[in-house]
Amino acid sequence: MGGSEHTDQQDDSARYQARMSAPAAHMRVAHGRAPRPVMEIPATGLTVGRAGGDDDADLVLEDRRISRRHVRVEASVLGWHLVDAGSRNGGFVDGRPFEPGQRVALADGAVVRLGDSLLVFRASAPGVIDGDVAMFPGESPLAAAVRVQLRRLAGASGHVLIQGETGTGKEHAAQFLGRASAPRPFVPLNCAELTSQLARSELFGHVRGAFSGAHAAKEGLIDAAGSGVLFLDEIGELPLDVQGDLLRFLEDGSFRPVGSTELRRSPARIVAATNVDVDDFVRQGRFRRDLLARLRASNPPLELPPLRARPEDVAGWARRFAVEAEGACPAELFSAGAAECLVLYPWPENLRELRGLVRSLVADPLDKPVPPDQLSCPSGCARTASGCAATRASRPRAAPLRSTSPPARRSKRRSSRPAAGCARRRSSCGSIGASCIDCASGTASTSRCIAVGPRRDRDIGVSSYGPPASMNARMRW
Repeated sequence: MGGSEHTDQQDDSARYQARMSAPAAHMRVAHGRAPRPVMEIPATGLTVGRAGGDDDADLVLEDRRISRRHVRVEASVLGWHLVDAGSRNGGFVDGRPFEPGQRVALADGAVVRLGDSLLVFRASAPGVIDGDVAMFPGESPLAAAVRVQLRRLAGASGHVLIQGETGTGKEHAAQFLGRASAPRPFVPLNCAELTSQLARSELFGHVRGAFSGAHAAKEGLIDAAGSGVLFLDEIGELPLDVQGDLLRFLEDGSFRPVGSTELRRSPARIVAATNVDVDDFVRQGRFRRDLLARLRASNPPLELPPLRARPEDVAGWARRFAVEAEGACPAELFSAGAAECLVLYPWPENLRELRGLVRSLVADPLDKPVPPDQLSCPSGCARTASGCAATRASRPRAAPLRSTSPPARRSKRRSSRPAAGCARRRSSCGSIGASCIDCASGTASTSRCIAVGPRRDRDIGVSSYGPPASMNARMRW
């Protein structure tokens, strides 16, 4: 027994030493000001706080609402943890509050709010932000990895398959590959809009009289692309009987226009994109296995990460969309509370949804920075035990929660405490209005809980009192 215990101790010691020698983590300031917005975390740990005194923190934030030594990030055998260093007001990790003196586990990509500052923790060393960020903007490790693969694909030959959820930037990535072959053409085509006959005609062209209404010969998009790029968006929706014709072209570059017996060839490069699980479509018989294999044969597929997996990129994309809409962006577009709501929201429509939100905000004559009560945020961004912060990874395509109960009749006299069926307490529930999110079930309810107190200021955020009234009123963007 003694020998076995000694071996276990040696194994634990070896694992600890391996962790201590592993690549360091890093913390990035996603909202707020800091002399050094990115700080590597050595294995010995890192202290976060504000400037002042003789014993400054390692990562200094210009935030009057935090203590001089607010929290400390430490590594142990069990992983990375955030330890309160005796702060006066604690903070939040992924929407969950921690009290002074408490120790909280940190997962990769965890969002930490301290005062009016937002930080994102990454369990890896900070990467180098290269100069050509425009090909796929973002400061996260995932965005940097996409840029590396895009750069490699731009210098390679062969066809490319881009996969990712809706709105992740697949066409943006395809356009970069097209620009890499400039001045050769970049020709886009949405396959979801095509019937079988129209798909063949659009891709390969047709001769006069090939079908009813074909009064003149027409060049196909493969010919139009020449030696450039033909971008086939939503290729998973391409009619099954046309996929065989496309397969022949991918194999040897040959094709026949509709109604012609002439075999033609083209050097066009196919860049295909889809937001569906193509392997599942193959199992259902909706996509040809040999076509999928051919698309994957030339180059490894490019997988674009969803926006919820890279929270440190949300602010940068929001500024980019503000400039796109108005030509300029305020120095501080969102307040700390609003920024945290956006970072914790799972973004089921990804960049497309963020663009729509930012455009509506910059077009509205609101005060800047935008406070959280001006966001018609879905309930998924609220701080609840089952809200978006807790289920960001487990519910990748979660739709915004909607009210499932009929509106409750308001009483002139409001209760001063939550109803018995609500899991909230007075200290954590601050919804104002007729609706409230049930902490226990994560569903929206207008009859469980009544407002419990007035707002103290305009920018209370989702950190201190729960979601603002306007977030719960409509339960949607």
